[in-house]
Amino acid sequence: MSDYKIVYLIVERGVEPNRQTFWRTAGVAYLCRDGSLNLKLDFHPGLIFNIRDPKSNGEREEANGVAQTVTRDVVREVANDDIPF
Repeated sequence: MSDYKIVYLIVERGVEPNRQTFWRTAGVAYLCRDGSLNLKLDFHPGLIFNIRDPKSNGEREEANGVAQTVTRDVVREVANDDIPF
């Protein structure tokens, strides 16, 4: 197994039955020694994201609360805005 993964941006255009899906390279994800992933995206090369499992129930509850809030906000935003890809 390689120590990195390719990150793709998946863009869907059009409506059924003429919907097209495009996969574009967006960066790389490196596997760290502790099993987490470091994510470097081409569109913002100055940032490195780290993806890992929560360490405790407190972190898990905090992460779930943030994820639920972000998901609701994103769904609300997408429903109110036509994204021109």
